[in-house]
Amino acid sequence: MEQGKNTRLAFTEAASATATDAEQLNTEEPGAPEDIPCREIRRKKKKRRKKNLRRRFLIALVLVVACAIFLASPVFNIKTVTVSGNVYYTDEEVVNMSGAVTGRNLVFCPGKKEIRKRLLQDPYFAKVKVKRHLPSALEIRVTERKQVAAIIYGNRYIVIDEEGRVLRIARTDPKLTTLSGLTLSRIRIGKTVRAEEKETLKETLEMVSTMSRGDLYFKKIKVQKRTIRAYVYDTLIVKGTPEQMKKAIDSGNLQKVINKLYQNKTKRGTISLGEHNYISFSPSF
Repeated sequence: MEQGKNTRLAFTEAASATATDAEQLNTEEPGAPEDIPCREIRRKKKKRRKKNLRRRFLIALVLVVACAIFLASPVFNIKTVTVSGNVYYTDEEVVNMSGAVTGRNLVFCPGKKEIRKRLLQDPYFAKVKVKRHLPSALEIRVTERKQVAAIIYGNRYIVIDEEGRVLRIARTDPKLTTLSGLTLSRIRIGKTVRAEEKETLKETLEMVSTMSRGDLYFKKIKVQKRTIRAYVYDTLIVKGTPEQMKKAIDSGNLQKVINKLYQNKTKRGTISLGEHNYISFSPSF
């Protein structure tokens, strides 16, 4: 009896040891057979992703090529060139100076850089922008420097803007306010003119700009050191410093005096300006 119990106990321990060994085996090599399908699934997914990426890339490449071919077609060739912002030059002159031509592709080779470069070589142009308007129009937008006066230099006229930049040199009267009495030391197209009367010239040009805004026009201005003589007519003169003249124009007082003389048909005499907006008139006979 005791021996039977021992036999059953030994058998139970052996079975228990066998089960424990099986569990350890399962722990040491977790689901080796079951892992194989999972790996296959991951490989297939990775292959599918690569195929999808290649397919998308090819589709995008085809679309880009098709778009490029379409944009390079004659539909997008330049048919019209328009100009805006120009005052001194005509539209035709700006187009000819720019080198812009019809027939070129608007998208890939409109020549924007070349157009800007050519036009900015002319001192009349301060800014140049080139705009494309699909499908076939090119617009050239310019900002011109305004010619405000001409310095008499021998038998020539040095046309300048309000900053004293030389815009051109003319042999015929440009129909602008002329400046005389200046001693020039540098005259180069596109550069600011240099004069010994530097400050007087600067202030005179500021006064000329004010003159344009104040609806007033002087035929000619003679510079005499710090004072100037501005001619409304050949025989009606305004005398004072550029600063005094600028203040008189800004306040409107000078225009009132000139208008009153005009109404009285007075065209001969000198209008003298002084401090604190002082204005006097001396008639000439």
